[in-house]
Amino acid sequence: MLEDSVQDRQRTAVCRVAVSSHVACSLLCLLSLLAVAGTAAAQNSAVADTAADGSITFRYQDESKLDLTPEEKISELNGKILRDPTNGDNYNNLGVIYARQENWVTARDAFLAAVQAKPTEGDFHRNLGLVLVKLEQYDLAIGEFEAYRKFASLRGADTWRLIGEAYRMAGKPDEARQEFREGLKALPPDRESEGLRLVLALNRLEDEQRNGQASRELLETYVPAANRYLVNAEKTGATEGVSQARAIRNNLLNLYIDDAKILADSGLHIEAAQTYAKALAMAPERDELLPSIVEQYIEADDLLQARVTARMARSDLPDAAGTWLATGKIYAHENRFEEAIEAYKKAREIDPTIKGLDLVIGNLYMKTGNVSEGRKYLASEIDNPDTPPEVVYNYAVSLMKEKKYSAAIRPLQRVVRERPDMVQGWSALAIALYKNKQYAQAIEPYQRTLELDPKPKHAYELGICAKKADRIDLAIEAYEQALALEPGYVEARYNYSLALMDAKRYDDAAASFDSLLVIEPDSYRAFYSQGLSLYYLGRYDEAIDAFELALEQKETVNAYNNIGLSYDKLGDKKSAQTYYKEAKKLKGSG
Repeated sequence: MLEDSVQDRQRTAVCRVAVSSHVACSLLCLLSLLAVAGTAAAQNSAVADTAADGSITFRYQDESKLDLTPEEKISELNGKILRDPTNGDNYNNLGVIYARQENWVTARDAFLAAVQAKPTEGDFHRNLGLVLVKLEQYDLAIGEFEAYRKFASLRGADTWRLIGEAYRMAGKPDEARQEFREGLKALPPDRESEGLRLVLALNRLEDEQRNGQASRELLETYVPAANRYLVNAEKTGATEGVSQARAIRNNLLNLYIDDAKILADSGLHIEAAQTYAKALAMAPERDELLPSIVEQYIEADDLLQARVTARMARSDLPDAAGTWLATGKIYAHENRFEEAIEAYKKAREIDPTIKGLDLVIGNLYMKTGNVSEGRKYLASEIDNPDTPPEVVYNYAVSLMKEKKYSAAIRPLQRVVRERPDMVQGWSALAIALYKNKQYAQAIEPYQRTLELDPKPKHAYELGICAKKADRIDLAIEAYEQALALEPGYVEARYNYSLALMDAKRYDDAAASFDSLLVIEPDSYRAFYSQGLSLYYLGRYDEAIDAFELALEQKETVNAYNNIGLSYDKLGDKKSAQTYYKEAKKLKGSG
């Protein structure tokens, strides 16, 4: 503390003694006091408040003294504590100041003293709980929040969320889930903004636990309530809770969009189109979804439905850029390039900020043979050194979509040179180099992608590239990283096991195939590859067992031959010949 005078320093020294005498009681003693404390007292001191977005803010009791610095407020409070060491409000206000300074340990000690001096003051327990969360003392924090719930006037509406979040951070998802659900029963989200925050908190928990279905069901259940809240807020002009209600709706919308992308990537284009349409029905203002719907119908060879979608859009949303983007896609697919150009130009007039549209128009002009007009559009986007890297990236990706990987490499190299923090640029460059069979050159872009975005998929792809570049040790390291990020990653486990075999680490490979069989039981490839690793280890009896299990899944020439080879190694020529004959018979029948 920075007191300006000797007298202030003396008062502070005395105050420290007073505080220390009050915090001498252990936390166990403090909790026992809570159990026998009386009813709640009036709340008229500094509290940790909940802001409109649900975050925690601290409020000083006497805001009339705004001209005082924190050090001056601390000095003033020290004097008050010196005069009356039993006044819990002063300790609490002191704790608030230290909490604002993120001096969590000192704030904790002050709040402890406040609780001991006035154990029935709910806000004191809440403030102490918040600081204990910052100190990662979650179990103690939960106890304080429970006391806050007991003593707070009107029973603090945020107690369920505070306790639930503490459980979540403590690694107790079941307890957190139960707390959030109990709060939702008490706080209807169509009327209570805190109820909306509880929905978002529970949704985050389910996301963290990878409970996708639970997250979906939660959002689908409460989106109608969020919509009702938004309608009421618009009528009354209220702003409290509006951002949370919108977030609930947008979370479900984004979930539908993600679902649609997954369906599209899986080749389920009709289902993807229908899911995009469901998202659009939920948020009609998102007209950029229209071209996605049309594109999926085109991918499914359902051109009739694509045309119907675009025609309805032109009727219902003629002033939406997405309408004309969707129309342009259909015309381009039908090789009606002039009409596609006009549609895309109309979209450009409606929304000049659409990225990459000049590239599309330029490419279409090139297809019509109008080279000069095409170059004008393309040059303005690509050849201009002032063109943002994002535009160049979009151009390169458009080339990759046409499988022009070699042409995409140079612009992508420019992207990562100008934006080394752009993970999409490194990822696209890695893919372009890989597709162009430049495996060794692709390694660094894959590594940079993984550094910027440590996802198991990126580590897995690095492993594949490293193996193709004959960098087996690097491939093993990459697969290990993928498995560390996602232990149940089946393809990473399988490729990791094969890489161990390539490195002649057969013991490790056999153990890894055992792990693969846990997550991929009854797998031909796992049993067969395990048999190979055991064979190379000279464990021929076990190898035969593995190959036999592989045959139970699928009869192959290699499995029969390898069993024969294993019997040969054991000196059982008769059994070996039997399996060789079976292999020959199977090969002949094929």
